[in-house]
Amino acid sequence: MKDQKEFLQQMKELADFGRAKENVLTKEEIADYCSDLALTEKQLELVYAYLAEQRIQIPGFRMSSGDDSPKPNTEKAANQAEPTGKMSAEDSKYLRIYRKELRDLPDLSKEEMEKLYQRLRNGEEAVMETVINGHLSRVVTLAGKYRGRGVPLEDLIQEGNLELITCVSMLCGNESVIDFKKAIDHAVRSRLIELVDEELSQDENESTVLARLNLLLEATRTLAEEYGRIATLEELAEFTHMDAEEIQMYVDLTKEGIEIGKGEK
Repeated sequence: MKDQKEFLQQMKELADFGRAKENVLTKEEIADYCSDLALTEKQLELVYAYLAEQRIQIPGFRMSSGDDSPKPNTEKAANQAEPTGKMSAEDSKYLRIYRKELRDLPDLSKEEMEKLYQRLRNGEEAVMETVINGHLSRVVTLAGKYRGRGVPLEDLIQEGNLELITCVSMLCGNESVIDFKKAIDHAVRSRLIELVDEELSQDENESTVLARLNLLLEATRTLAEEYGRIATLEELAEFTHMDAEEIQMYVDLTKEGIEIGKGEK
């Protein structure tokens, strides 16, 4: 799990995300937003309690008035954290408007999406737009993970959507890809990391070095979850669009704090 300061900052960002969604977050959205934390059910209950204290509703969760379990004292500590992840008024307004536009799109079930993926795999270009629309909300979720790092949320979403369109176009008729959802997630995450890294690389102070290091750590965790193993240096370089020698420098700097797979011999 992340250190206390980083965890509290993410909780504050999650609360901001909830406010931008008209003070309502589903358990699925919360679990998705916190997926990199690998929280247990008990820990998720504490997250729900914290959000409820921030006046954010979670359908299906009810704060028990008789619960004598310790409440997460996160608000005070979060206020002491650096406000790097705070959502700007412009970002918040854009996200509210964009979310309203997305609500006009049909809500497709997992089964319906799988049928669309199969048709896309068969080369049916007619379903491309529907598949793209079915992933627009997911792009917003992924973009939200990288806001507050120098790139406006609107730019993150727009670039994520462009990558989504490109990826779906490339997947059409591609029978070699097994999991289309994972492939789309991979492409969008890769572009968002590249976008943030491009912004960070323009500055070389200590905080930027740490920010790029955190970006690499996030990338290694993402690829480990996706591949079920530690990614190789080449795979990490391809995913982040960072130079392999630069990544190796960070690996050496952290004394193997960033794990690199050896690959097949």
